Amino acid sequence: MEPLETCPLVRDAGALWTKATQARFLDALADGSLPAEAFHRWLVQDFHFADALTAFQAIALAKTPRELRQPLLAGLVALSSEMEWFESVAAARSVNLRAPLHPVCRHYCDFLIRVAYNESYPALLVVLFGVEASYLAAWSRLRAEGPYAEFIRRWSRPTFAEYVASLRALAEQHPQEARQAYFEEVLNHESDFWTMAWQG
Repeated sequence: MEPLETCPLVRDAGALWTKATQARFLDALADGSLPAEAFHRWLVQDFHFADALTAFQAIALAKTPRELRQPLLAGLVALSSEMEWFESVAAARSVNLRAPLHPVCRHYCDFLIRVAYNESYPALLVVLFGVEASYLAAWSRLRAEGPYAEFIRRWSRPTFAEYVASLRALAEQHPQEARQAYFEEVLNHESDFWTMAWQG
């Protein structure tokens, strides 16, 4: 698989890519100094985000031609399992996943749903690639050790990288005129999300 940094979307995003994939929250998580309050806030808001992403991917699947759907189908199945995993982790830590959405998370979720309904499938492929590629890059730069090693391993494992590579191929094979703008909007939301998780 080619490194993500060779992707034109990533390369042209410049510093936005770095902002979306490096954050104080992640650094503290990696060195074990992340406060439990911040971790629980991230857990709740990421669960809400995953729920909205499920709706986004279902709409994207419906809009995408049948011959291109296999990665999206696999992604939906994985996302369903991930939400169950979130629930088990939250239960073990006595975290209430039904806590309200933070405005930053709400803004990101609203963006996903708005784009899903209003845009054609090539734009949705770019958005989905942006979401998953930035997440993979953010977690993959961390060493899987310390109290949060399980989480680092989960989002840096080879199967996730393969999924992201399949999304990259779809996005590059079906370009959309505003693809860079959509990709960079995702990166801005990702950066804001990490900041929210850290600061509250």
